[in-house]
Amino acid sequence: MEPGNFSDFPASWWTRCSALSCPTRESFMPYMLSFIYIFIFLISMIANTVVVWMNIQAKTTGYDRHCYILNLAIMDLWVVLTILVWVVSPVQHNQWPMGELTCKVTHLIFSINFFGSIFFLICTSVDHYLSITYFTSTSSHRKKIVCCILCVLVWLLAFCVSVPDTYYLKSITSASNNETYCWSFYPEHSIKKWLIMELVSVVLGFTIPFYIIGVFYLMLTRAIMVSGDQEKHSS
Repeated sequence: MEPGNFSDFPASWWTRCSALSCPTRESFMPYMLSFIYIFIFLISMIANTVVVWMNIQAKTTGYDRHCYILNLAIMDLWVVLTILVWVVSPVQHNQWPMGELTCKVTHLIFSINFFGSIFFLICTSVDHYLSITYFTSTSSHRKKIVCCILCVLVWLLAFCVSVPDTYYLKSITSASNNETYCWSFYPEHSIKKWLIMELVSVVLGFTIPFYIIGVFYLMLTRAIMVSGDQEKHSS
């Protein structure tokens, strides 16, 4: 048979293949995605569990930084647990057969992780700068109290920012094909609310954190350079 010449294939093969709906690349994609989700679940569970254990076992030195990293790992573990739910959706051709409560809870956890991770990165950048420039002599007990208060505030703020968008998530069944999906559904009179929430998400999730983290790391770099110059002059 010559390359590119399919005339040698028996006609019955094509008929059989067509009748049996031969598997295509698209039919394998949902199962491939589910396999990838399961792989990510296993790796993430192991990695984040190790991080949690290491930070719990850490000594008091650098407690504040360990505290922030510990909370970041706990947030990631919550999201990792929801991956088991997301495995079902690709196999069901992106349908959502698990009900509205599961739809809201999984998205809420993901959103809390998204905002909480960014807020904890802000805390880490601010803490790095203040630890070097101002709080070098502050007692470890006081640092622990401040760190615990900040962690609680971050969790509460991430939850409050995530709730409004989660409220509009619904398990919607299409009237045309009777398929169920987990979508954000905003009534026509709530479009302004949607725009406001999207704007708040961009501002709190990117604009303000990007500015704060950038400014404090620039200040930290400058403080380290100044400290290095002073040590050179003193020596």
